[in-house]
Amino acid sequence: MFDWIWLSRVTLLGLAGIGCSAALLLPFLPENHQNYRKNSDVNLENIPSVTKAVVPPPLPVIQRQIITKKAGNKVNQAPPFNLQESWNYYASLFATPTSLGMVAIGVAEGNYRLVLSQGNLYVQYTKLYFGHTDPGNLSWGEVVTNYGPCSDQGRSGGNINAAEQWCLQRALSQLPTQLMDLNAAGINPNTDIEAVLNAADLYNQAKPIHSRYFPQALVMARRGGKTGIEALAWARTASFYLNANGQMDLQTGQNQASGLIGICARENRPVTEWECVYGDQLRRVKAIADVLDKYRQIYQR
Repeated sequence: MFDWIWLSRVTLLGLAGIGCSAALLLPFLPENHQNYRKNSDVNLENIPSVTKAVVPPPLPVIQRQIITKKAGNKVNQAPPFNLQESWNYYASLFATPTSLGMVAIGVAEGNYRLVLSQGNLYVQYTKLYFGHTDPGNLSWGEVVTNYGPCSDQGRSGGNINAAEQWCLQRALSQLPTQLMDLNAAGINPNTDIEAVLNAADLYNQAKPIHSRYFPQALVMARRGGKTGIEALAWARTASFYLNANGQMDLQTGQNQASGLIGICARENRPVTEWECVYGDQLRRVKAIADVLDKYRQIYQR
């Protein structure tokens, strides 16, 4: 079960230590890195690795009513869902480009690596962060260059600062809807950070309708006996099957993940449409789970 103490500590990730580490990192940033993709003379292989140190935040004072406790065989449940309270916590996870929520999306996209070394966490930018062609868009003949942690579909024009801010604003814009959708499906966001982060990542990856159906699909998966990573990956995949009325339909619906299916076709993978999409969703779910595991190793000590 989700631990409110742990979440409260992690919400400070993007706020604690970022300022003090930024000065140390500036010498390692590529010169004029916001626009370097526009310079044809720049060789991506020569760009130095950029790493930001994550400083463990101090333990804040937590109100007792939001802490789950065990007293003998009795378990005090987390408080009922409250949108404002949930927003206050989860919005903090998308406060900066190196806050937990955006790190999870960035790692799932392949734009970040999260490194745990000697009891410290480091967010490392991959070369993709500074510009890469989106493979999904190629499926319908569109060439788009992505930038930043969330792969911004070229909206920043190569300005990394703009890409980072766009990614944060987009994630925050849909967060209330994702929290309400999870609660409406019977999933308390306060106790399921994995579901929240996967909804946010699915929204980042695909059309909004798929992340809207994700909570319902996750309930179906869990009722069917699936758990953990398997349930999350199954639900994400199921959300892509829509019928002619735009409703999730695993019986007669068509797989709408045309970008992913196009990638599998170009690479001649011997897989069904379900297997193609499920493989990608499983990879992303595992990436998010790995991020959470590393954070827990630090903040639950």
